[in-house]
Amino acid sequence: MPAKGSVGLTQAERSVESSQRLLAAAIALIAEKGFEKTTAAEIGERAGYSRAMVRARYGTKEALLESLVRTEYEPMFLVAPAPAAHGLATILGQFDHLAAQAAEKPELLTAFFTLCFEAIGPVRMLSPWLRAWLARYRAATNTAFQRGQKDGSIRADLDVELETRKIITYGLGLGFRWTLEPELVDFVAELRQWRDSLEVEYAPPHT
Repeated sequence: MPAKGSVGLTQAERSVESSQRLLAAAIALIAEKGFEKTTAAEIGERAGYSRAMVRARYGTKEALLESLVRTEYEPMFLVAPAPAAHGLATILGQFDHLAAQAAEKPELLTAFFTLCFEAIGPVRMLSPWLRAWLARYRAATNTAFQRGQKDGSIRADLDVELETRKIITYGLGLGFRWTLEPELVDFVAELRQWRDSLEVEYAPPHT
């Protein structure tokens, strides 16, 4: 069953469109009720296709989730720094990028933190990716701190390992609290306030 708006497109264009619509539908449903309770049939229907579309396009809803992780979440969280950026700018840039993404695509981020909750329970297939992502993010942040101390943009006495752990721990905590209490937590505002406080905390003293 062709979706509205797909008439006249080439096969390749229809394939891209169907992938985008199915991923968008999956994100919306995961944000609403989690991955475990979302069925492949519901994703197909929400996207405007038949109930069998996910099976036809991906095979399983788990394969669709793998595609979602690759195409949406890795670009959101693993941002390559600008070659000329100093260490502090790289760290602050991660906050700026995430805040912009959260403001533009709040549903996508809500779905991510919902998946994080499920990764230690019903969606254990996601746990290896999450652990690998945390390791990569930790390494990239650690490297940015060290570069900042070398280029003078970050205080030389800062405990790099401690600050790296604090960023990950606080960031996940903020995200989980926002997911649980969205009416009480302004994720973007708090993220930007935290970013500004770290800019002051990390900068070397003026001489």
